[in-house]
Amino acid sequence: MDQEHIIGKYIHRLLETGHPPASVYAFVKDLEISEREFFEQFASFEVLESHIWQRVATDTISSVEQGEEWAGFSSQQKLLTFYYALCDKILDQRSFFLVRFPRLPRGDRPSQSLCGMRRAFTDFAGQILDSGKENGEVACRGNLTKTYPLGLFGHLLSVIEFNMEDTSTGFERTDAYIEKSVRLAFDVMGTQAVDSAFDLFRFLSGRSWGPNDQS
Repeated sequence: MDQEHIIGKYIHRLLETGHPPASVYAFVKDLEISEREFFEQFASFEVLESHIWQRVATDTISSVEQGEEWAGFSSQQKLLTFYYALCDKILDQRSFFLVRFPRLPRGDRPSQSLCGMRRAFTDFAGQILDSGKENGEVACRGNLTKTYPLGLFGHLLSVIEFNMEDTSTGFERTDAYIEKSVRLAFDVMGTQAVDSAFDLFRFLSGRSWGPNDQS
């Protein structure tokens, strides 16, 4: 039995019962496979879930990079495109995300199960930022610049968590959060942090959602 089949069965079982299987033994018994067949693919359920989160990132990256207009996008446009594509992809597995995406109190370290996603995304973000340095979107600030990919990973987690809590029609608030926060991120990495910070503050405080404000 291959990885995709095991993952599909795992997700189905979890969503049917509301919790992970009690043990690998119980899980493989229902699948009518041996423990050996499971452990040849995954060392544990945590590793299985880590594979899911990593695949969400890599599949989204592959999808956007194949777009006809990708090569002509600015670095900011590339990050925006990735986030919009990611949130669209989440719709295919939203129930699983709502139940299992690791969310920790602010300031805590991300779960170990997100390490694969982090590696895939920070490599991708590093390439985007390198392009931004070349075209002037990203200022070179020595060692500080090296922290940007990891900082953007924190931003990625905030986008996913915002989307998980979004109840607006068509997740329009998520779209607005992505637009404003990406603009702020590039202004911070560039030169215009103050204006974008104020715009994001207005949005998060609710002041940007008056009847006459469509920004």
